[in-house]
Amino acid sequence: MKRIFRSKIFYLLIFLVTMGIMLVFNNDNEPTKLTEDEFFTTLEDGKVTFLELERQKRVYEIRGRLVGYEKDQYFIASVPNSEISLEKIYKAAEEYDIEKIEVTPEDTETSGWVTLFTSTIPFMIIFILFFVILLITVVIKRLNRPR
Repeated sequence: MKRIFRSKIFYLLIFLVTMGIMLVFNNDNEPTKLTEDEFFTTLEDGKVTFLELERQKRVYEIRGRLVGYEKDQYFIASVPNSEISLEKIYKAAEEYDIEKIEVTPEDTETSGWVTLFTSTIPFMIIFILFFVILLITVVIKRLNRPR
């Protein structure tokens, strides 16, 4: 019996079984990923109940719920950022009475230079103030020194 527990194969099997159990329980809430064509066909078939559009640089990231999905289940799709895509989405939403369409605005990213300057300017001000105070104390000491 001791030989079995000392064997590397036994520990490898325990590790694999543990990893398998973890994967089974952790992958339940992963979203379904739809391609652009799959999204538009399910949308035109009336199988979408909820949509949330988020504008990215050149695409719309879409999260939604299909017919038969529970509250915590959803899908993700990416469609081009164009008038044609939006027209198809809004037309299908009117036709099939999709509950809610939320359009979240695009997050504007700040420039790297702006971030650099806003993070370094306070330190530069502190350094300049320290340098000025040091210079003032040196000048005062020289003026007060007897000749």
